[in-house]
Amino acid sequence: MRYFLMLLLLAAPIAHAAFTLDDNGKALTVLDNGKPVLVYNYTLVTPPAGVDAKFRRAGYIHPLYGLDGETLTQDFPIDHRHHRGIFWAWPNSTIGEKPIDVWALEGVREVHEAWLTKEAGADKAEIAVRNAWVFDTNPADPQVRETVRFTVLPASDRGRAIDFDITVENVAKADFTIRGATTQNKGYGGFCFRPDATRMPMTFTDAKGGVPEDVLVDETPWADVSFPVKKGEAKLSGAAIFEHPRNPGYPFPGWILRHYGFLGASWPHTNPHTLKPGETFQLRYRLYVHRGNAEDAKVKDAFDAYTAQAK
Repeated sequence: MRYFLMLLLLAAPIAHAAFTLDDNGKALTVLDNGKPVLVYNYTLVTPPAGVDAKFRRAGYIHPLYGLDGETLTQDFPIDHRHHRGIFWAWPNSTIGEKPIDVWALEGVREVHEAWLTKEAGADKAEIAVRNAWVFDTNPADPQVRETVRFTVLPASDRGRAIDFDITVENVAKADFTIRGATTQNKGYGGFCFRPDATRMPMTFTDAKGGVPEDVLVDETPWADVSFPVKKGEAKLSGAAIFEHPRNPGYPFPGWILRHYGFLGASWPHTNPHTLKPGETFQLRYRLYVHRGNAEDAKVKDAFDAYTAQAK
C-alpha cells in the first residue's frame, strides 16, 4: 500500500504538468497533456505543388486544433492562397512610397529573428517571438519588427482561451503606413482566422446575435464562427475573437465576417495609421476555441469574463 501511494505521489507532478512544447526545427507544437493545441510555423512553409512559390510564409499558426482534436484552420486554401490559419497581416501598407504587403506576400514576408520566450508548465504555455518584415530583394535589411506573444490556457469543458499580444515597430528610416484593403472598401487586414472551409456551412455570431450575411464593418467587440466538426455532421465547433478593451478605438468596428470562411478583427480597416521611425502600435486579442456554437459555448459569458479581467 505504501509503495502504491509513493507511485501516486511521484506521478502527480507529471499529471499536473499539462503543457509541453515540441520543436522540430521548423515549427513549434504546443501540447496539453500530450494532445496538440496548435502549431506555430516559424520557418518558411513551402506552398503545395502547383501553387506559386511567392506564397511561401512563416510566422503563423496552423493547424489550430479544437478541443476534440479536430483541425479548425486551413492553409493555402484554393480560393485565397495567401490565407493561413491564424495570422496577422495588412495589405495596403507602405515604407515611404514603397508597398510592403505581407498580406498577399508580394515580394515581402515575415521572417523569424529570435525566440523571446518558450515556456510550458501546469497552468499555461507562453511563446514569444520577434519577427522581421523584409523584402525578398534585401532580406538582411528589416523594415518592420513585430513582437508576438501568445499564451495558451487550460481548457474547460466548453472552451480554451489563447491570448495574443502583438507589437509592431517601424525600424525603417522612412514613415511606415499600415492600412487594410481599400479595394471596394473591404478593409481586410489585422488579426485573422481562416477556418477550414471544407466543412460548410459557416455560422457567424456577434454580440448582437446571429450574422446571416457577410459584413465588412460590424459594431461589436467580439465575433464567432462555428462549423461542422466533420463534413456533413451536425456536431459543431469553432472559435471567437475578443477585442482587448485597451486596443486602439475599442470597440473598433472593422470586423470582416465572410461565409466562404474568414473571420477577422480588422484594424485600422480602411483608415491609414502611420508610424514614424521608432514608433510602435500594440494589438491584443483573445482567441476562444470552443465546442458547439456560440450559444452552446457561452461565448458572451467568456467575453465578459475576459474584459473584466483585462480592464
